[in-house]
Amino acid sequence: MPGPALDLITVPRGGNPFLEGNQAPVGVERSIAGPLAVDGAIPPELCGLLVRNGPNPATVEDPHHYSWLAGDGMVHAVELDGGRALGYTNRWIRTRKLAASLGLPPPAGPDEPLPGPANINVIAHGGRILALGETGFPLRLDRRLETLCVEDFEATLVGPMTGHPRVDPDTGALVAFGYDTLGPSLRYFELDAAGTLVHRTEVGGARATMQHDFAVTATRVAFLDLPVLYDADLVRIGSTLPFRWRPDAGARIGILDRFAEGASVRWVPMEPCFAFHVMNAFDDGHDLVIDLCRYDRMFDGVGGVLTCSGLPALERWRIAESGVIQVIRLDDLAVEMPRINEARVGRPYRYGYCVAYAGDGAVPATATGLVRYDLSSDEALHFTPGGGRSPGEPVFVAAPGADAEDEGWILTVVYDPARALSDLVILDATAFSGPPVAVVHLPARVPTGFHGSFVPAAAYR
Repeated sequence: MPGPALDLITVPRGGNPFLEGNQAPVGVERSIAGPLAVDGAIPPELCGLLVRNGPNPATVEDPHHYSWLAGDGMVHAVELDGGRALGYTNRWIRTRKLAASLGLPPPAGPDEPLPGPANINVIAHGGRILALGETGFPLRLDRRLETLCVEDFEATLVGPMTGHPRVDPDTGALVAFGYDTLGPSLRYFELDAAGTLVHRTEVGGARATMQHDFAVTATRVAFLDLPVLYDADLVRIGSTLPFRWRPDAGARIGILDRFAEGASVRWVPMEPCFAFHVMNAFDDGHDLVIDLCRYDRMFDGVGGVLTCSGLPALERWRIAESGVIQVIRLDDLAVEMPRINEARVGRPYRYGYCVAYAGDGAVPATATGLVRYDLSSDEALHFTPGGGRSPGEPVFVAAPGADAEDEGWILTVVYDPARALSDLVILDATAFSGPPVAVVHLPARVPTGFHGSFVPAAAYR
């Protein structure tokens, strides 16, 4: 049985930009029944949960050493059905770390070789709702966001699992990887549509680098082995993010055929840079094309602090069979959190959606709007909420029976500082720059987080 909702009066903040403004954690778990107030009309085809994950520390020993990437995971959900917003829920993910810090019972399930805060993403696959992190195993949730157990897919998960798996649109397989800097090790694996392991292999030549995301095509996977390296000295001084920019270590892309053994990986060298997120990748003849948000450098501050010399921009990397990498800057605008219509994962595609940022390179930067890229015409359309409001990651939900790639809706959670509350904004993806089709006024503030998804009602009913 789930325990009572948490109400932590003394949530820490102050002395750190990642504990201020809409980065500040919320201290109360809520389950608020609707219907919630709506401006406009929610498309009745949207039936399910919009779920979002992100760091929301329950305790912080030293605000000056707190890292955003290390905060306890909290999931937020808005349920839509039949043109109504049925309610809002938020819950901390009951990881073993959180349970120990608050004196709560630990979650059921197996021990994890490298536990984590499960604060990166939340997806549905194989009848499971899963909270994912950079390290550790997934945490399985129910539709009310209560933590059920640590999930290891019938004891077949033997190491960390990425927060950025991809679903193959043809087979429904979950394509994933996991890295462990202490080994170091790098594993690539695939789970079928039911969540059963069908392939796993150790990738040869692993280094102790941060690999937040990877690229998947119909036939290959590609690993971003870029020069942000694990640094044990940072652990000794108490850093919760023990990574450092090391351009002298070099950068490379590891290319592996899907379902091949990891020893056959081909490492292709490239100029040092960093990327957290891949928009999409696809095969173009023998070439491998990867679209991503590239930083010139990352973690180049003092003590493993999340800092960089500039904001990211959208690039296309075309990797020839010869190993030559052609880098094409697609836009000079600072963008992050890229998403697509997931029916095009690993395939040639036309549209991508990102959050746009303003600033001089300082992190955290200010989100000012969303951008829709039409990669066939080099056109960029913008949605700007205005009034100092800041949108989060754009989640594309396809319209039932859609033929066109952009036929559907963009869902984004927008923070309104004037009200200190958040809204769920729904855009028609085919009329991206137009006014929202609906704005759902949430009864709570949803802190700036990382990633999420739309879970159709059929996945949990």
